[in-house]
Amino acid sequence: MQKEIKYWYLRNYNLFSNLSKEQIHDLSSISKFVRMKKSQTIYFSNDEVKRIFFLINGKIKISEMDENGNEMIKDIILTGDLFGEISINALGLTHEYAEILSSEVILCTFTMEQFEKLMEKHPALALNFTKMMGDKLRQLEHRYANLVFKDVKARLKDFIRTWAAKEGKEEPEGVTIRNYLTHNEIASLISSSRQTVTTIINELKDAGALTYSRSKIVIPDLRVLS
Repeated sequence: MQKEIKYWYLRNYNLFSNLSKEQIHDLSSISKFVRMKKSQTIYFSNDEVKRIFFLINGKIKISEMDENGNEMIKDIILTGDLFGEISINALGLTHEYAEILSSEVILCTFTMEQFEKLMEKHPALALNFTKMMGDKLRQLEHRYANLVFKDVKARLKDFIRTWAAKEGKEEPEGVTIRNYLTHNEIASLISSSRQTVTTIINELKDAGALTYSRSKIVIPDLRVLS
């Protein structure tokens, strides 16, 4: 990838947006950019060289296989987010992988050693990264609190409401979300079963709280999901 293109990708990425031109060039000189297609997979949790990934464009799901070989979806990563060797599991025993959900993604990646040196060299980058990680931890705390204090229906409503806040678009019929998740994937994200998720979605449809299809979800009034 040309240096000029790498520079503008990094300049327009939130984490790096307030860095100087020289600092951005410093990052672009050692960064690696990758384009990947839908359904391709990145296995990163057991690699000898630990890496951190910044999603420039697209959607990715982070999953892990349990001991029975079942997929457990841990997170959905959107444009502007990051993932990789930043697991809170100090034992490093997970088998995490990232799978491409959109037609294509563009990733910027550094080894953890490279990125740690960059943060030492550029304090503004370290501060931005700390804030970003703080936001991710708050999201994780919110999900754990939902598991402890809310039933499945409340967790599903909260998930759809949060999804709408992140990706929904205001249209005449209501907030519209492009649907790219299966019932099984949604169930995994809220720690439920596909059958239960399907039943609750049908209940919400019957109550007029939303319309739901494989391609889109429309929510006439988000307050109904509160």
